Amino acid sequence: METLQENHNSDQSKTGDFPCVSCHTDCCKEYVIFVNAHDVYRLSLGLNLAPETFLEIYGAKDYSLGIKVKEGLIDLALKQKNGGCEFLEESKDVFRCTVNDFKPGVCKSYPFAMKNGKLIQMANIMCPVDWDLAEFEKMMVNHLKKDEHEWKFYDSLVKEWNTKHSHKKPLSEFLKFMLDKVEFSLTS
Repeated sequence: METLQENHNSDQSKTGDFPCVSCHTDCCKEYVIFVNAHDVYRLSLGLNLAPETFLEIYGAKDYSLGIKVKEGLIDLALKQKNGGCEFLEESKDVFRCTVNDFKPGVCKSYPFAMKNGKLIQMANIMCPVDWDLAEFEKMMVNHLKKDEHEWKFYDSLVKEWNTKHSHKKPLSEFLKFMLDKVEFSLTS
């Protein structure tokens, strides 16, 4: 089976460097990685772990989108260790993602965004070289649309929870509510 890196290296002369190959994963070390319901669902399944083991709570800045639970008004993010994402591991002086097959949507999207229906590279990216937008456009446009849908789904879950449930319920109950809703959406 050919990997993206092997496939890309065979075409390197016409597309230039694939930035992740020469990267030191600064994005995984610099950013707090916020997650949505689908991200938590995929990670829970992929790791066969309860979300509490890999999630960290952050005080929500946006009252309308923050989750109201006993622990306060919060957002969900991945835990960090040694100054980077919990799932970042060093092997032979190279850092790589250990959950690459089911990593969060924001990680898959980086450093791309959609603006006025066009794929753009985010400003101030940490990548060692610029990406070839034409090379990745078809793949990234579909992913970015899916990611946008998943964040809207998550926002609607948070609003539903905040409207129907007392903020005196613990985070564990919100996580169960959230994962049940994702599972139902995927099977219906």
